[in-house]
Amino acid sequence: MKILIAEDNPDIRMLHQKRMSKWGYHADFASNGKEAVEYVQKSAEKNMAHYDLCLMDINMPIMSGIEAIQTIRKNTAYLPVIAYSANMDNKAPSLKAGADEFLLKPHPAKALKEKLEECSVKQIVLYLSDESLSMSKIGPTDSEELTELRMLDKKGIAKFTIISAPFQFLAHKNIQHKLFHELNNNNFQYTELLDRTHPEHGIIQIHASKIWLKKQSLTPEQFQKMVIAEDEQMKKYEKT
Repeated sequence: MKILIAEDNPDIRMLHQKRMSKWGYHADFASNGKEAVEYVQKSAEKNMAHYDLCLMDINMPIMSGIEAIQTIRKNTAYLPVIAYSANMDNKAPSLKAGADEFLLKPHPAKALKEKLEECSVKQIVLYLSDESLSMSKIGPTDSEELTELRMLDKKGIAKFTIISAPFQFLAHKNIQHKLFHELNNNNFQYTELLDRTHPEHGIIQIHASKIWLKKQSLTPEQFQKMVIAEDEQMKKYEKT
């Protein structure tokens, strides 16, 4: 995960740096809102990997977190932003400025990590061509899609979009780890997973360079049994 952290207090920046390193996240640090805006703009200009999210302190010199959020929302592509402040009075103006979430600091490390992961959720994009299949994770394009992805993630579901095929589908979120595992181990031959898009219950079949949706007539009881079986199978692909 690549995170931009805007924080003017050097002690808190050091604490965040230790936490991000421990959690295996890459983080850039800005000491004020102006620097945070510049980091986001440079990332876009250099065609670098965009940040997964920004943790934005509100009370900062030169440019406040509120101003920084407003500038980011007006001038750059969508980026999930978590506003972070010791003053609860900053919640309403932070959300009005465009923040997706507000956290009161200090925030327990475990709870902070959970919120960072929740707000950095992505959909899975499958790129299909005649001879190859590749996968990547794409962040939300706006706050509404982030809300959708967060809601699905809480249900254990991931959103998949297939490029060069005219449909999307929802499936168990650990499917992505299973597919990445098979691709990385060069034994990616055939897999089958449930399309959990309501109300049309079907099965997705993926075989190397071919993806297709096989519709089946399943009763709710049959489908639920398959869901339980797939949930059990997907446990071994959970991220550790």
